[in-house]
Amino acid sequence: MSTDLTSGQSSIADPDAAAGGRRFRRTLAALLTGLIVLCLALVAVNVLNGPRLTGFQVDTSAVVTTANQRLVLDTNQQLAEVSTDQVTVSPAGVADVRTRNDSIVIVFPQPLAYDTEYTVTVNDVTGPFADRSSDLAVSFRTDEAPLYLLSRSPAQPNEPTKAPDRIVRTTVGSAETSVAFSAPYIQSFVPVGDELVVVTLTEDLTNTLSLVDRDGRAAELTMPGTGTVHDLQASASSSTIGFRFTSAAGAGGHVYDNTLFLLDLTRGTVDTVAGLDGEPVQAIAWGFMANRAEVVAQLFDTTLLLIDPRAGAETVPIPIGQFPNLNAFAPDGLRIAVSDQDSQYILDLSTGAEAAIVPQDVAGTTPYTAELRFLTGGEGYVQRVAEFDQATGRVGQSLILVTGDPATPTTRVVYEPVLPNETIVGFAISPNDQYLAIQTVPNSQTQVTDGYPVDPQATTATTLFVDLATGAITRSIVGIDATW
Repeated sequence: MSTDLTSGQSSIADPDAAAGGRRFRRTLAALLTGLIVLCLALVAVNVLNGPRLTGFQVDTSAVVTTANQRLVLDTNQQLAEVSTDQVTVSPAGVADVRTRNDSIVIVFPQPLAYDTEYTVTVNDVTGPFADRSSDLAVSFRTDEAPLYLLSRSPAQPNEPTKAPDRIVRTTVGSAETSVAFSAPYIQSFVPVGDELVVVTLTEDLTNTLSLVDRDGRAAELTMPGTGTVHDLQASASSSTIGFRFTSAAGAGGHVYDNTLFLLDLTRGTVDTVAGLDGEPVQAIAWGFMANRAEVVAQLFDTTLLLIDPRAGAETVPIPIGQFPNLNAFAPDGLRIAVSDQDSQYILDLSTGAEAAIVPQDVAGTTPYTAELRFLTGGEGYVQRVAEFDQATGRVGQSLILVTGDPATPTTRVVYEPVLPNETIVGFAISPNDQYLAIQTVPNSQTQVTDGYPVDPQATTATTLFVDLATGAITRSIVGIDATW
């Protein structure tokens, strides 16, 4: 008998209900026991079968444009240290590896190839307290970095107005192009993230500076005055552009002559850069140090100055020597290439070391070094060499890849002009060291200039895209100033 405490009345207990409660408790106990056994089994499986892959992350765009990008493999348990000889990258590539708790971080010291399927395998992966190992493998396809070219429209004798110039956006692996910006008389441009900074000519032959968004809309930027822009460049590490500026004849206000200016796109301010005497620098060449705030400026007396624009008057610029030519800046932010009449040199600004670059001699010719571009991965570079043949009086050009130990480098000719009067005007290297964009004039004997007052170009100027590994020409397009 049981008593209902709420009513104060007695009642007879239901035997079926009591039996049901016992069955429920037995069932619940069995389920809990089963769950415990299952959990123990899963733990045993994880330990006995070795680590399993639970996911991975990789930025397929950044991995083809920037060195030291990462592929992260996540697993289901704590891991023992993984070494580089356990990692295989296919197609063949170099990788460093770090182990972090239950993840394997694979670092690619050099950017990967465009539009390529990669498979990364890590063999014999174990936990810290088990001898059971697993092989982990992931696959991913890389993107292809876009590039821009300037296509100037030549003036036609019977047309009252010239057709607009175009900045086109494309990739090496596709014939498709889109117009990023169009305007009359585009002098130069630089990409800044997803936007462009563009210099155009006005009717009085002075310049206008504009910021162009992804939809092609242009907004005019602040200029130091009325005049001409030279050497427009963009910082890779900040929203800053720079240029040399010369005031137009008769322009009001302060008069500038090849004065170096930096324009902060986030604030819209344009400022001069101070030299050794605290006055604005007048330069004949300049450039941003990669991934750093410093710039290098070449003065009229050929002195090179390393300047930190952020420091103001507290820090004096550092003179780094006198050289007639400032040729290139390395992606590591430490080295620059310079040259004089006899040789080129690589200066390491972090150590003060100077290394001469000696071109390969060819019997009966006199070699001259000219343009140089550093590779993103490693310490190699591509060099344009001109050789004067004393017997024929002709100048031969070639682009040479230089890699390996600087004391005993390995050299290979990557490109030589294929047409009798073809001339190499300039070249650029893709961010992943896969392609050269070579600006050429197909026939220097018949070329016609487009007549622009700053950086005039041949109307037939063509850019060839050459595979750096094979030397094969993969594409050509009429245009100049290929920029990734």
